[in-house]
Amino acid sequence: MQPVHRGRPRRADIDRVALEHTLVLLQERGYDGLRMKDVAESAGIGLGALYRRWAGKKELVMAALRADVTQHETDDTGDPLADLVTALERIGDAVPHGLGRLIAACLADPDSELARVAIEAKLTPMLDGLTARLERVAGAAPDLRLRAESGLLYLLWRTAVGGQTADATALHRQVLQVLQVMGVPPQPGPEQGSTATGL
Repeated sequence: MQPVHRGRPRRADIDRVALEHTLVLLQERGYDGLRMKDVAESAGIGLGALYRRWAGKKELVMAALRADVTQHETDDTGDPLADLVTALERIGDAVPHGLGRLIAACLADPDSELARVAIEAKLTPMLDGLTARLERVAGAAPDLRLRAESGLLYLLWRTAVGGQTADATALHRQVLQVLQVMGVPPQPGPEQGSTATGL
């Protein structure tokens, strides 16, 4: 998450500043404690300016979560395995910075509005991206979505229980081990070559 800037935003920056402050207040207060008025005050934006852009809290939170997903997307480097590892590393890094609490809140009350918003705006796009990256590595394997979900759950579990995230080298090795257990050899990318098997 980007640092929140204080002071009245310029007109062109209102969307970005509002979404940044929404994420900060969502982490601090939770969904039920978040009010449009507080976002406006925190961001130095008029309440009317928020309502001109978003119909209400649900739409504002969805926009903020979607923007946060977009900020953490990784570029395609030509090495599908390295791109998958980078995506997992970024997800792991996000767990102690709000993603873990968001997932815990969804598990605690899966029928809540927060759960519906988080699943639609954050978790589903995250899994879509992870599934696409896994497909580039493993090919069109059966039950690919389930495999992506299982890998993500494994990463989240290790981060939550162990209190630490794996570095890129450890993640690379773990991804290769998981693929081997699944019986799915990585598909070599243009620049992947022997790097994938060198760990």
